[in-house]
Amino acid sequence: MIAGGFGPFSGAELTGVLHEATATTNRRLTGATLHDVQFRGGHYYAIAEVTAHHHGGVGHFYYGLTTAPVPIEAPGRAISYGGHSMFVWEHPQDPLLPGLKLAATPSTVRRNFTGNRQLTGLHTVIYRPMNRAVFKAYLAPLFPGAVGDTIYLKVLRPDMAAGLYDTHLTLGQAGVPVATPVRPPIKDVLALAGGHGMPLGELIRSEGAHNPFDPRELIEILDRFPPEVMDYPYRRSWAERHQEFVAVARQAMPAYDARLAHLGNRLEQAHQGLDLGPLVPTHADLYEAHILVDPSTGRIQHILDIDGAGPGYRVDDYACLIGHLAVLGQPGHHQWGWQTAQRFFQQLAPYTNPVALAVRSAAVVLSLIPAYQPDDVTRATGAAYLSVAEQLLGPH
Repeated sequence: MIAGGFGPFSGAELTGVLHEATATTNRRLTGATLHDVQFRGGHYYAIAEVTAHHHGGVGHFYYGLTTAPVPIEAPGRAISYGGHSMFVWEHPQDPLLPGLKLAATPSTVRRNFTGNRQLTGLHTVIYRPMNRAVFKAYLAPLFPGAVGDTIYLKVLRPDMAAGLYDTHLTLGQAGVPVATPVRPPIKDVLALAGGHGMPLGELIRSEGAHNPFDPRELIEILDRFPPEVMDYPYRRSWAERHQEFVAVARQAMPAYDARLAHLGNRLEQAHQGLDLGPLVPTHADLYEAHILVDPSTGRIQHILDIDGAGPGYRVDDYACLIGHLAVLGQPGHHQWGWQTAQRFFQQLAPYTNPVALAVRSAAVVLSLIPAYQPDDVTRATGAAYLSVAEQLLGPH
């Protein structure tokens, strides 16, 4: 039923895993689709949308799957196929996100986060199994004719929400335009007020490379990050993990193995003696979806998703943005993403090492190659992203 596999599992084996998982709850699998397959830290994660016969009818259910180790007490079960093991659980009982059920259930959201406001909708923005999730809660207007509000519920691993709450307060007090916490976290769920502005990616998509955004505004905002950020944990950037992503891409794209191996060797050589600059406070995941701008002026309104803030290299913040922009519109003949990335590169290069910026941007693009390519669309995406990474690295 599942087209293609990932990691050590074939599509047939993944289907078999889900057959076993659904059978434990007296469900008989009739169909399954994989969503959002991810590769992090040497392990695969995925979400499966399942249709199954249950109690005389057909229902839709969601299951999480991972090759990663999970806590012994985690709800779900380990299922082995071909000498490899996959852990499966039914959503929302995530092994490392105990607050997921709270944030995914309207009644508990009303009870804990909306106060006297009416909850009119609850939408999943992102769910990264065993890592984090974000839900968007819609609140009714305060009075007739007014506009309703939104809050975002960020579900984090145990004991992380309080630290992120403090980070929002620290950066906000330093003048960094971050979202404001609605209240202290509850059960590893942090509620944040909705940011203002349009995502930068939407502005670029609508206006092309000649949009009004000036990436040099980021320099002044990043300079506001206070010294306390240097005391946060150091996390390897996306670019630092380039060999990990080369290996994943080679497994997902066997037809391009030679090119990927060559690109991996080039990146390894390019990093020999590469000057990345000093360690400074960084955002660590700064790309167009996390930058909200005024649609008429292009000025930055809010910076989102500061979970990874900590010591790092400024060039990696710039490279994260350029790498993500470079693949927008790919695959296809629309070059607005690539053209915008080139403009931003030229504008930011004088403020960093341009060689490092090119190398790290290419490495970021590698991290975006789909780890799961079961159809022509995802295969075309992988091939296009590989070409973009090669172009960023330059001829050789």
